[in-house]
Amino acid sequence: MTAAPAQTDLEPALDPDRHNTVTPRNVTTFAVVSALGLALFLLPIPTGDGAFTIPLGLAIGWLESSVFAAAPFDVAQWLLVAIISVSALGSLVVAVSRRTPRNHYLARAFTTQPLYLASRLFAAAAIWMIVTGWGPELLVSDVTGGVMLGITGHLVAVFVFLGFAIPLLTDFGVMEFIGALVFRVVRRLFTLPGRASVDLVASWFGSSLAAVLLTRDQHEKNHYTGREAAVICTNFAFVSIPFSLFVASAIGIEGHFVPWYLLICAVALVLAVVTPRMWPLKSVPDTYLDSTAPEAVRGATEEVVPAGHNAATWGLRLATARAASTRPRDVVRSGLRAYVDIYLDLIPLILGWGVLALAVFEFTPVFQWISTPMGWYLSLFGVEGAMTYAPATLIGFLDMFLPAVLLGGAETALTTQLMLGALSIVQIIYLTETGISILKSRIPISLGKLFAVFMIRTLIAIPLLALGVHLVF
Repeated sequence: MTAAPAQTDLEPALDPDRHNTVTPRNVTTFAVVSALGLALFLLPIPTGDGAFTIPLGLAIGWLESSVFAAAPFDVAQWLLVAIISVSALGSLVVAVSRRTPRNHYLARAFTTQPLYLASRLFAAAAIWMIVTGWGPELLVSDVTGGVMLGITGHLVAVFVFLGFAIPLLTDFGVMEFIGALVFRVVRRLFTLPGRASVDLVASWFGSSLAAVLLTRDQHEKNHYTGREAAVICTNFAFVSIPFSLFVASAIGIEGHFVPWYLLICAVALVLAVVTPRMWPLKSVPDTYLDSTAPEAVRGATEEVVPAGHNAATWGLRLATARAASTRPRDVVRSGLRAYVDIYLDLIPLILGWGVLALAVFEFTPVFQWISTPMGWYLSLFGVEGAMTYAPATLIGFLDMFLPAVLLGGAETALTTQLMLGALSIVQIIYLTETGISILKSRIPISLGKLFAVFMIRTLIAIPLLALGVHLVF
């Protein structure tokens, strides 16, 4: 006997066939709010010199340039100090007292496991050392603590707007509507629900972290199984087009951006078709958070079009049912939960783990040693300077911008820059942002399996990129 779907906070939106929700009010709510959400994430706005941004990008840029930079002191820096210090002290108090706070948000913010408590305490010590300049060089130098200070300071500005912008895409029907239109193609190609296409587009125009946060949210609301969420985060959380252009500029290949980026898209498409059908993604439990199997709910609650409907009419029913079930207080609660998770949980981990990872890369020969086999592998495909630039194939697991730093020298061969620069983008998984966000979510994939996916993507992508660079350039 098939188990009944579990009750969720969005249950009314999961039974559109019993209640006709296609009313003028619901259609207007779905259309207006979803259009606003799509515009915030997807509307390209030219910025000059052939580049463009999105409305969220403009808002973030304004906050950084007109608020943070205009103050008489470094606002982002001291916000980081305050956020990370509060996170560490609050977690320490809860751990020592062994009492869970009664307030839901305080409990969510400060109740943590020993590993993450230690990480928060280290991050607090590290941020004070970085901003004061007092501490060991491997933590406070410009290439370790300085880099992570810049990354996390930018993330502080990004998350100011992202917390309340994401529900506009997830809770008012646009994912249901688009999913119903494309679910057959997306399911056959990528083994995913059609709604996953929204995650991909959001990352293309917004950021890879936005796609991960979207996926985390949808997984916790029982719209993705563990396997589906893992596949999306490791295949669809793509670096945005504007950031890809930034990487190309840092490497010095911006003059070849259009064919270079088209090659990236082609290889990423192949990887998104292949890797979900391989270990370890294939072995991730294909069940929802409540342990319900997808077959128990998908026919009635997902994008399968029932008799008497076409894709558009059924998508509209799903979308208006979702819009009808969402209240303003739901958006506020979702935004507050996002702020707690991001500022008091993710930001300290990103800074702490990022500083340690960069210290290993910059001050030890570890990556040069472990990348030797990758140098041999690159040599098989005629990559110039294969042994010299072999670390670029692995350091992207720490942060995707590190390969660009290594490849930016004038002496680097153009074909090597094109190939390894593209590789750093199609690898997708990097710990300092998306990796930690995935590990801290409830998606059932471990650090070891994340690295395995990273390596599988790397090994498959290298010959494809080598062939593409040879044919196109």
